[in-house]
Amino acid sequence: MKTRRFQSHATSPGIAIGSAHRLGHHGIAFLKLWIRDSDVESEVMRFREAVVKSKEQITRVQAKMCRFEGHEQINILESQRLFLQDDMLVNTTIAHVKELRINAEWALDKTLGSLRLAFMNVQEDYFRDRRQDIDYAGRRVMSNLMGHPEISLSELPEGDLIIVTHDLSPAEVASLPRERVRGFIMEAGGMTSHTAIISRALEIPAMFGVKEIADQIQEGETLVLDGIKGILIASPNARELEQYKQVQQKYQALEQILLQEIHLPTETKDGFKIRLDANMEIVEEIPSIIQHGAEGIGLYRTEYLFINRMDEPSEGEQYENYVTILKKLHPKTVTIRTIDIGGDKLAFGQRYEDQINPALGLRAIRLCLRELPLFRTQLRALLRASVHGNLRILLPMISGIDEVLEVKKIIRTIKREMAQKKVPCKDKVPLGIMIEVPAAVFTANLLAKEVDFFSIGTNDLIQYGLAIDRVNELVSDLYNPLHPAVIRMIVQTVRAAKAAGIQVSVCGEMAGAPLAIALFVGMELDALSMNPISIPRVKKILRALTREKSKRLLAEVLEMQTAEEIEKFLKKEMGSISPIHNRHLSILK
Repeated sequence: MKTRRFQSHATSPGIAIGSAHRLGHHGIAFLKLWIRDSDVESEVMRFREAVVKSKEQITRVQAKMCRFEGHEQINILESQRLFLQDDMLVNTTIAHVKELRINAEWALDKTLGSLRLAFMNVQEDYFRDRRQDIDYAGRRVMSNLMGHPEISLSELPEGDLIIVTHDLSPAEVASLPRERVRGFIMEAGGMTSHTAIISRALEIPAMFGVKEIADQIQEGETLVLDGIKGILIASPNARELEQYKQVQQKYQALEQILLQEIHLPTETKDGFKIRLDANMEIVEEIPSIIQHGAEGIGLYRTEYLFINRMDEPSEGEQYENYVTILKKLHPKTVTIRTIDIGGDKLAFGQRYEDQINPALGLRAIRLCLRELPLFRTQLRALLRASVHGNLRILLPMISGIDEVLEVKKIIRTIKREMAQKKVPCKDKVPLGIMIEVPAAVFTANLLAKEVDFFSIGTNDLIQYGLAIDRVNELVSDLYNPLHPAVIRMIVQTVRAAKAAGIQVSVCGEMAGAPLAIALFVGMELDALSMNPISIPRVKKILRALTREKSKRLLAEVLEMQTAEEIEKFLKKEMGSISPIHNRHLSILK
């Protein structure tokens, strides 16, 4: 067949070569039936039994992961299992059966439809992916209601396979026979979906968001999946196939070398140290974070606690979550960011559904200062948890010093209230801010006087600084971390932090990008925070650099006029410094 190439998000890194195996769409057709009064209780019982069976199936998959994968605490499926006992799902479905006199399948479909409405028209990948969790759990219950056998991925063709499908649930990915399935490609999903997190934790190369791919790949066709660059090659020619086989061998050998070196100091050849931290979203990522040598958590996104539910998490629930993380990672530093979503994603979302441009509207710190009960609850939970570990609090989307001063005032008030009630908390919990809008960059010298550290969120800083919507296909190619303006914004922020004597780190995707590491060393950043899988590779590059050389590279880059010029220069220089990483020095997206 003719060679075809596809490009999308590199969701889980690695190189996979195998034969395509297509899995059909998971849509389930069901009958809508009116039932008699005498059938109501039996229909309710049938629904309850399907829910119990679904929970048992998920529990078995969790046990399998613990037993065979060695990731003892990968409990990412727990959210789906808990969803199956949520009152909104169970009680609402039963109420539909009793009040509307309809069969359980129809009642369940109505309930799931209502729950999905909470995520309707959401643009951000993170929250769109959470909607998939509802679909996964609902699909499992529906299958059990209808007597369909549990989805089995063990009866697959022989040989090395690459799964091509519309969608896979986290449970299905966890059940993949690793001895045969080398990777998978999906039309749905994003970087922050549960399926993506599972695939990275199990280190299965994957690409998500490849539009209509299932209709463009033939069963048994040879595929090359480059999970590093986000490239899929269908029916590669003999030369390409042989080249990728060599790349695969080198990549696998390199990964083994890198993991063997995670115990080595995180410093340059001339002794300059940069702490390598991990970004995390859920507690279940901690084993992977430790395995890959993270020295702390540079960014814990708390949004996951607030979504997939019809109410806000209580102070006690948040407290338990934060304490678990602090204890598991003690004595490492854990930086927890306060909630960074718009009000339309929360239970009171109807008040904020009409924002024309939510990305520039009431979200993050702006929302928290508007919805003070929500914010105070989270701050109390954080301050209570502070006694159990090395906590830092991070505020998102700060655009002016007045916001910082108001937050500090709120914290002082909460601490006084806690002292009066004899609730323990640390006297000093470091407070930092995200630098992710141009206004914060230009006033960084003023902001630095009021906080203990800066964390530069390059994902949004690039988007806002270059006025580019990175999820808009028409302009996403213009989203470039090596744009001279981006580098200058980061340099200006770092200099302001250094002048004030506070720590500064980078926590966006750029932190783990090989081409940028020398620039960060030249800026003398204190820390980089990234996907855990990237840490060993960044450490290897870092240990091949010197601060003196990096400063010279940075000075030269600051004289350059285009991103293309900068990229070409850095590829050449980094290739000579650390040749083993030439395959990883791909274009920053």
